[in-house]
Order: sequence, then structure tokens, then C-alpha cells
Amino acid sequence: MAARRIIPGNQPAESLRQFPSDKRYLIGISGGRDSVTLLHWLLAHGYGKLIVCHLNHRLRGRSSAADARFVMRLAEANGLPCATGEADVTKLARESKQSIETAARAARYSFFASVARRRRCHTIFLGHHADDLVETYLINLFRGAGLAGQRAIREISTRTVDRVQLTLVRPLLGAWRSEIDEYVNANRLRFREDATNATAESLRNRIRHRIIPTITKEFGRDIRKPVRRAAAIAAEEEVLLTEMLPELSTTLSVAQLQALPVALRRRAIAQWLCTQGVADVGFEMVEDVRSLLDADAGPAKANLTRGRHARRRAGELFIE
Repeated sequence: MAARRIIPGNQPAESLRQFPSDKRYLIGISGGRDSVTLLHWLLAHGYGKLIVCHLNHRLRGRSSAADARFVMRLAEANGLPCATGEADVTKLARESKQSIETAARAARYSFFASVARRRRCHTIFLGHHADDLVETYLINLFRGAGLAGQRAIREISTRTVDRVQLTLVRPLLGAWRSEIDEYVNANRLRFREDATNATAESLRNRIRHRIIPTITKEFGRDIRKPVRRAAAIAAEEEVLLTEMLPELSTTLSVAQLQALPVALRRRAIAQWLCTQGVADVGFEMVEDVRSLLDADAGPAKANLTRGRHARRRAGELFIE
């Protein structure tokens, strides 16, 4: 397969250098233009051992089922294996008291982890692009995130889900949505259109359709590039600060934490919680755990999520 037009600047190539084209990889395909573009681009550049992964979120009735059929046909047309699954995201969101978007993301990564375990393939390509990064940065900023949240989305990252470590690769992160549209048109790619993307139902859509245009109008220029630059700076500073942390294990030394500046103390706790598979780690949770460092603070226990707790005992913090 030969791509008739490469995304401007050949953006995907940089993040792919450490991922040889003759190896097996998972690829998340929703059926939308971004993931279809990514699949087409990877195939055009010799990535022929892809395993297509599609989760039906059951959010749009017949349209969701049609998305799944489209993805299966797309995989078959390209001679690729296809792993599919279903999740009742509406029910999951209600039971976990999360937004639909958050519950959908959790279900999706859990599905990816299950496929990775079965297929013994832990690297997955995802179709996030530069506009996704900008939207994520603004969402995290308005929620009061620190540097870890302001770095938004990274080209290459790892995530442990259901005790499976996934390597997430986002080759299109340097391309804007408009550039992907150009690629789709130039290569006459077929894809599924999610009608809800044009609505203001989700927070991300409101950021995309209302907040960004309003800020752009007020500043009189495109604010996406400086936001992307700010995310890149945050990512670089995050790396530096992370390197300053002590080595983490299943427990944390209270004395070692108390010797750190407050900023590094928070960072060490947050990273420790994440490495222990704690869900939905945020500022309030980190502060609750940090309060355990004070021996006179009262009960040496902090509630986490999903029935888990952090405790202090014999000069150590641990999770049960």
C-alpha cells in the first residue's frame, strides 16, 4: 500500500524509530478518521504485523454495532487479525460515579490490557493528534493539575492496567486535525463519523467547540501552538523532577519522604500510588496520603479508590 500523501513534516516517523516495522503491535481502531489514518499510514510504511483492537462502547445503539462491523471489515481487507469486545459504558459510568468519557477510557484500556495479555503483545499504537493534546492540556489545567497533568499526552508512555503494562505509542501527536483531514481526502479513506463529536454533550467537545474558539477570538490568534509548546515544556520539567525522586517500591519510607521538599513529596506519593495500580489519583488523594506522614495527625489510614487504603505502620506507608 502506498500513501499518496504523507502527513506534513512526516510527523509520525520520529516516535516510530524505536519500534521496528517487522515486529507485532496492537493498534486501537475506533473506525473514525484519526485511527483509520493511523492504520493506513502504518501499513504504507511497512507495519504489516498489526493486531486491530476495537471496543464497542454500546453508547450509540446501532451506530456502535455498525462501527464494529466496519472495523472488522477494514481489518479483513488488510489481512490483519481483529480483536473485538463490548462494554456497557453507561452502566459502568453510573456504578463508578464517573463521566461517560472517563468510564469509556477505563473500559477501553482494560480491553487493550486483556488483548495484550492474550496476544502477548504489549505495545499499542493510538491515533491521538495535536488537537487532542491541546484539549487534554486545557481540561487538566482547569481541573488544577500540576506538571504531570499539564504535559497532557505524550508520544510514548506506559500504563499499567489490570496488572498488564502497556506501552502506548501515538505517532500522530505532531499532526493537527486539519492535516489529518487533508491526508484522509488525499488518500480517499473511508471512515465512520461519530455524530456526537459535533455536539456539546461532553466536556471535551465543549472545550473543542466553545472554549478554544472563544480564547482564540479574544487573543486574536491561534492559541493551539503555544498551548502545545507549554505542554512540551511541562513534559521536559516533569522528566527532570521525576529523576530527582527516590527509588520506589511497594512501601514508602516515612523518614525518606519527610526529607524531601513538599513538591517532591507530593510527586513521590502520586507516582507511588500510580505504580501500585491505584485508580483516579488526584491532588486530594495525594494530600490525604501525605497527611499520614504526621504521626500526630490521628488515624494512620487514608481512603483511596475501589475499597483500597493507604496506611502508616512502623515508619512505612503501604497499600491494602
